[in-house]
Amino acid sequence: MRTVRLFLLSFVVLAASCAPPAVKTTMLVPARHHEASRLREVAVLPFDGKGGQEFAAEIEGTIASINIGDKQYFNLVDRVRLEKLISEMKLSQSALVDSNTAARVGRLVGAKGIYTGIITASDVSDSAYREERTRCAQTVTKHDKKGRAYEECAKYEKYAVPCTKRTAAFAFTPKLVEVETGMVVYSNNIGKSVERSVCSDSQKPLPGERELTEQAKQYGKEIFRTDIAPYYVTVEIELMDSDDGIISDTAKAKLAQGIDFAKNSRLDRACELWGEARILAPDALSVLYNLGICSEVTGELEQALELYRKADRMLMKPDDKVNAALARVQKRIQEQKKLKEQILN
Repeated sequence: MRTVRLFLLSFVVLAASCAPPAVKTTMLVPARHHEASRLREVAVLPFDGKGGQEFAAEIEGTIASINIGDKQYFNLVDRVRLEKLISEMKLSQSALVDSNTAARVGRLVGAKGIYTGIITASDVSDSAYREERTRCAQTVTKHDKKGRAYEECAKYEKYAVPCTKRTAAFAFTPKLVEVETGMVVYSNNIGKSVERSVCSDSQKPLPGERELTEQAKQYGKEIFRTDIAPYYVTVEIELMDSDDGIISDTAKAKLAQGIDFAKNSRLDRACELWGEARILAPDALSVLYNLGICSEVTGELEQALELYRKADRMLMKPDDKVNAALARVQKRIQEQKKLKEQILN
């Protein structure tokens, strides 16, 4: 049986000089809207609202760019064919938002799902305000030990400078219509405001309206992307380096050596050393916990959960790292069925 762990990306180990050593791993998680991930043969109709046709092309680009592993996740209906059909049917952009109309178009082009939607906000506004500054109003001349003169501020004053805040807001409501049933299986209100401010004494120019709008749009497209298909997230997991409770000097050394390898992006070797340490110190909290991380980053979630539970049983009081590990892995195990359906559908 194929397992979802095949889709885990390789991991990177990070180690800050003062922070505890940590493993950074990238993992695949299910789409936030499961029904949207089921329909793989899709078409994108023009959105209603300001710039709706152009934005639909951007949404189409977002969908086309989704790859899981080395495979394109969605199959898109050819845009030229779709536009020709819409023209022949003499449909307006507002008419295309209707679920029944969208389903009818979908049947004619052979799609299983049709994306359409409305742009609900696309605005840029400027507002004036003032910021307070402090400057020297009066100086006095002083002399250092060698008799050299220098100026020192004796009195400060406050003053205000004019500033401008520019706000770009972009919001849209995409929806996915299942062609077979004509039902809306996915819809979400997605919006973002981006603000930038510049004062008259700043050397930086105020970003342009288009630039800020594009930033707000990009945020919305990223949310849309995670709604409709599995996506990768990066998680940083702290290792344990304490040798408390370990009697064997050899086991202590192997724990420390493993940490050193992990700090140098060699978790593979670190896991081998911790496995050897476990033979000598089978109940060592740090060893059990770190081996749980080894299993987690390779997708062996049941084994990781078992190791984290064993580490938990070594504790006399709750530990934040172990608590987080148990919650994280249990959640991932629950998500596996949904993720498998989304990948193998």
